[in-house]
Amino acid sequence: MRTMRNLIPLPRPRPGRARPGRARRVAALAGLTTLLTGAVTGVLSAGTTLPANAGCVPKWKLETSPADSTDVQDVDALSATDVRFSANVSSLLGGGLSQTAWDGAKVTDAGPQIPVAPKHPRVMVTTSSYDSASSGWTVTYPSAGLADVARSVMARWDGGRWTLTPTAVSPSPESTRPSILDVLSLSPDNAWAVGYLDESGALIEHWDGTEWKVVDNPAATTPNTQLLKIHGSSPTDLWAVGWQYPPNGGLHRLYAQHYDGSKWSEVTMPDVGAPDAAASAVVVKGPNDVWVGGIRGTWADFNGYRGVVMHWDGKTWTVDTGPGDVAQGDMVNGLYIAGPNDIWAIAGKGLMHRTGTTWTKVVPEGAQPGGVAHYYRAISGTGPSDVWAVGLYETTEASNVPGTTLGFDHPLLAHLTCGRR
Repeated sequence: MRTMRNLIPLPRPRPGRARPGRARRVAALAGLTTLLTGAVTGVLSAGTTLPANAGCVPKWKLETSPADSTDVQDVDALSATDVRFSANVSSLLGGGLSQTAWDGAKVTDAGPQIPVAPKHPRVMVTTSSYDSASSGWTVTYPSAGLADVARSVMARWDGGRWTLTPTAVSPSPESTRPSILDVLSLSPDNAWAVGYLDESGALIEHWDGTEWKVVDNPAATTPNTQLLKIHGSSPTDLWAVGWQYPPNGGLHRLYAQHYDGSKWSEVTMPDVGAPDAAASAVVVKGPNDVWVGGIRGTWADFNGYRGVVMHWDGKTWTVDTGPGDVAQGDMVNGLYIAGPNDIWAIAGKGLMHRTGTTWTKVVPEGAQPGGVAHYYRAISGTGPSDVWAVGLYETTEASNVPGTTLGFDHPLLAHLTCGRR
């Protein structure tokens, strides 16, 4: 059960606070008939109780990790006693990778770590997906800069160890390089990856148990089309979402494709009430239950961008603009659907919760002293009373240079639970 989560900047300036080395992801969706604006209320802090579920009153708890100085990029909750965390190691000498896991009582190192490619000793992780405790994938890339995302390397978790696995060869290797932005693992011999081929078009790859192969899709040759997120409820019900950008500049257009088990087809996009839009999260609960998070706005009003959540019920789309009222200027880049009226979202660096139609900002860490900042990256869970929101918190200290400070990253593992306190 995964949702969300980081990385490819749009060709225009993005709303929200810019943070070097902390790029956020973007993704997209489709069609609309009803507009729903969620009400906004106050702020929930650490220790604040949420509505009980089957006699349980869950509370937020911050868990510790054996891997300090890390920025947690993704979380996959396989069960209440098996949660996987993928993180980047913060270092002045360059990035590294860290895999940890929750066993129901504590967070520990998750066995063997991802090996480093010989020519790229400085690497970063972007996203992960597991279909079981013994099978999954992680997308990594060299940490020299965002341009190196085009040299993505897939790491496969199989048989209790990680193996670096090459992506499919570009259809035009002399002119385009594949950029993998998200991965979905369905079984050891069935996984999907999405992204783009430089300026050539959308990229979809499939793992058949032996190798990655490029799969044809409707936007494979449509320039400036990127598929940024993929999710599905079964091998015959997959959604890949992203955006399109006119070659001569202009507004972004929401874009999505659906896989029915035999081919990928383009899906009509929703009207979100603004000319410029992009999506950044997708959760597929079933053919008639699809959720998408994103952002909408107007090019001329840089500060006017707002988060948005969309829902497909199999016939019509509902657009909820409530997240934008809670976190103005931040896109919804992470979703966890605990129930139709129990929705968690990450917008920018913050966490939000929708109960019914009401969105509320949630602060698991509670009030913090000055010089401490929290950044949420991804969210996952196994039910209404077992939710994980992860990222990093940053502390600052005075440096030896007058008037300057040093920032230190630490893992942020917030757990909503009815378990031990």
